[in-house]
Amino acid sequence: MKADSSFYFTGSAVLTLLAFASTTWPLLAVSLLVTFCGMMVADREQLAALDSHALAMFLMQHERPLLPLDAFRGRELLFYCAGQPVYRYLIARDSRWLLVGKQGEVKEGPGMIRVTPGYLYRRLDD
Repeated sequence: MKADSSFYFTGSAVLTLLAFASTTWPLLAVSLLVTFCGMMVADREQLAALDSHALAMFLMQHERPLLPLDAFRGRELLFYCAGQPVYRYLIARDSRWLLVGKQGEVKEGPGMIRVTPGYLYRRLDD
């Protein structure tokens, strides 16, 4: 039997009530430890419930940083993904970037950046 997070949170509540009822204050430390274990298990449960696209957005990937869209001006709006606009061109102060495709569907190469919500852009040479 594998204990889920509700098991730990219920156990923590019971231990806290026992500590207050019997004035056994060191039992509160055990209750706090059980609560932290419950939070770790709850995090694992929530990550397991996410689909792969949402999981890729929340977990850090070390290959290329995920840049915010706020640093760019967009041209030629194509569609929205996860509430974020996806543009054909992104323009920064001194460079222009062309949409290559979604991360995982196209091969990453040099001179590319990842922009929220997980699309790859290649730098255009002027």
